[in-house]
Amino acid sequence: MYLFILNGMKEGYRIALTPGVHSIGRSAESIIALPDDKYVSNSHAELHLDSSGLLTLHDLGSRNGTFLLGEIVKEPIEVKPGDIFQIGRTFFKFSRRSADRFIIPDEGMQGNPEAILVIDIVGSSHIAQAMGDRVADKVKNVLLEKLNAKLQKNPADFVKNTGDGYMIIFSNVRAAIKVAMDLLTDMRAEESSKGIHIMMGIHFGETTRLPDGDRSGLAVDMAFRVESVKAEAMHQTAIGIKKNMLPRIDRIFITEVVQRIILSDSQIKTHCIGYFDLKGFTGRHKIFEIFF
Repeated sequence: MYLFILNGMKEGYRIALTPGVHSIGRSAESIIALPDDKYVSNSHAELHLDSSGLLTLHDLGSRNGTFLLGEIVKEPIEVKPGDIFQIGRTFFKFSRRSADRFIIPDEGMQGNPEAILVIDIVGSSHIAQAMGDRVADKVKNVLLEKLNAKLQKNPADFVKNTGDGYMIIFSNVRAAIKVAMDLLTDMRAEESSKGIHIMMGIHFGETTRLPDGDRSGLAVDMAFRVESVKAEAMHQTAIGIKKNMLPRIDRIFITEVVQRIILSDSQIKTHCIGYFDLKGFTGRHKIFEIFF
């Protein structure tokens, strides 16, 4: 059993787990010490691994919380192979492999924590119905031209045409956000894209790479759900905005996992939209908007 650190000063570092209790904290006495992460408590959390291979994650009353797959850990919870959990601002991946696919790519299908950017042209089907396929194709070409220009500066690992837009895979969240922000800036400013509106969603999580390079998995589904959220799926609470203020076009929505990764980046400004029901996912999910 192994842990891999996915970001920060120790990115790519591998930790072998043996049966027993593994403490995590800023203190040098911790078995897994994170002295460079100021958001980690001295005694932050523990991992318990039994002889059968069952791993459980325990928060020790930490100041900033412990998160598994973006959900706060309040009680001891099982960590499954491939799961990503967060201690402070440090992300870990649990794996049964000593040479994890996050570090060493394999042939064929593979699992990776990746940033998924989904872009959708608002009303593309209505454009085709009202003005014909030629006009609809022209709209898509305008978007593609601008997108390709952004990808020259921040290359993607994979790009897929989804019919009404694109799914784009990046190895890190900041590249996905940079492309999304630059693209929306151009779409708003340039005459060639006047009247063309887009919606974007970004998530970071475990994907499965198919032999042709395409991606699948719950993380991909989550990115599509976040991109397309509507006011009807929103729970009106004291946190977030009112339903009637939910932006319908020209927006970049991100999951809470992405929000936590970029929290210390002062150049990326976000605010909480609210809690949503997402089709195919249990519970309520906190969604943020990037604004600029």
